Amino acid sequence: MSNYYTIDPQLYDDQFWWKKDDIEFWKSICQNNKNKKILEIACGTGRIALPLIKAGLNYTGIDLSQEFVNYATQKILSYNKYSVIKQNDMRNFKHNIKYDIIFIGFNSFLHLLNEEDASQCLKCILKHMHKTTYLYIDIFVPHPLFLTRPANHQVDVIEFFDSSIKETAKIKETIIYDIETEIVDVNWYYYKSLQKKEYNQFNFKMKMYYPDTMNRMLVDLGFFIENIWGSYACDPFNGNISNLQIYQCHI
Repeated sequence: MSNYYTIDPQLYDDQFWWKKDDIEFWKSICQNNKNKKILEIACGTGRIALPLIKAGLNYTGIDLSQEFVNYATQKILSYNKYSVIKQNDMRNFKHNIKYDIIFIGFNSFLHLLNEEDASQCLKCILKHMHKTTYLYIDIFVPHPLFLTRPANHQVDVIEFFDSSIKETAKIKETIIYDIETEIVDVNWYYYKSLQKKEYNQFNFKMKMYYPDTMNRMLVDLGFFIENIWGSYACDPFNGNISNLQIYQCHI
């Protein structure tokens, strides 16, 4: 996981311009606890941090990449100098604080590539919880059509304006799924939209955590699962139709 962030944070922001559908969900969760301490794990470029800080919430974020931490910090400084983003590994961090809300958004939990790392992360989170703390984890549901694509088949994923080349670009994706490890190896190929010329690549891996695995890990570690939602509208999780599995847990 230490080598995950090989992508420029500005490029990350550029290509995820469209990811806004979770913002109101997180604002709703956190604004119900206006004066409480909030920790976001794997906060990245501060995409979720910024609207929470603008809402006046007591926010702390951690991320593995110092480059991403520096970038996110610059984004929030003009809004709230007291909010903090720190460089920490989510498997091994130590703050002398117990938070009221802890959350891991937008599939970041999937970058824990084995159950040992996932358990280490959850154990670390437990040390930062008190009896009324809530933990939220937002990940997608692994879908057979996603996992069984032919290895070299490129699929269109995103079109975006790349500010580094000042052109519209398109990302095409290939995946290879290892059924033994349940890890997806993802390659993104960047093409200039007009010239249709490849100019960049990005490789990353994600562990597919199925609902039964998540339930087992959380319960075995002492979490009580209060809700599993299948959408940002808080619809109950339905294994047949839900695209998301969003866990609300306490101890």
